Formats: sequence, C-alpha cells, structure tokens
Amino acid sequence: MLSQNPSTVSDTDMQQLEKFVILMYDRSSAATSVDEARLDLFARKQRSYNSIPPTEAALREHARRAAYQAGIIWSQATITRPDLSSPAHWGWIKNGDAWQVCWTTLPPVGASCQELTKCACKKGCNMRCKCFRSALPCTALCGCTCEQ
Repeated sequence: MLSQNPSTVSDTDMQQLEKFVILMYDRSSAATSVDEARLDLFARKQRSYNSIPPTEAALREHARRAAYQAGIIWSQATITRPDLSSPAHWGWIKNGDAWQVCWTTLPPVGASCQELTKCACKKGCNMRCKCFRSALPCTALCGCTCEQ
C-alpha cells in the first residue's frame, strides 16, 4: 500500500509496521505496540538502549519518509512531469534550500531513561557497576544493597 502513491500512512499500515518491527527485535514478543515492546525488552529482558525498537513516534516519522520516497517519488520515476507533494507533509523539514529529516520530537532514549538503569551487583557497587559507570545513584530496581 505504501509503495503505490499513498496519500497518508494509515493507522492500519502503522499496525502492520509495528508488528513487523516488534518481531525484528524479539520474535517471541506478544506486544502489540512498539512502545509496549520497548518497555518489555528494556525493563524485563534488560536489553540496552541501542537494542530496543524505535518509539512509535520515530517509527511513524520513518514510515512517512519511506512512503514518500517509495510511494510518491519512485512510483513516478518514469513520468515526465510527476505530481509531487511537498516533503514537508511527509516527515521532512526545510532548512534554507535543503530538506532535512525530522527524526522525532522525543528525546533520545539514553537521555530520557538513564534513571531506569539498574545494576546487578550483589553487595556493594564497584567500578564494574552500571550505575557507577553512568554516574547515577542506585535505584529500587537495582539488586544491590547500596543506599538509594
């Protein structure tokens, strides 16, 4: 659907894309949204920030850009005068004479979820401790006996 000159990325398209992305990151996941899968992979399966799926907002922006490139630009590649809509409606931002990607308006996961870092220390924390290396105090999520 997205490769055939779409007018928008529908909710149905997004649901299919979310299922696909969830299974790419965890083939046994029962999650129905990428945000739910992110929480499950990060909190329960203790995956690193770089090993979890993108947010729903970032995936939506990516889907919009991909639909524009494949469905609008490439689908009209053989037409002499293609009817191209503005990239501004498809996840791009005009900066001077150039178009730039609008990744998402959300902060990077590493910056927004550092307080959720937890260590697996059994007693006290040392140089190998995740919390210590991140310069963060241990939290209730940690398995150690450090003061929180």
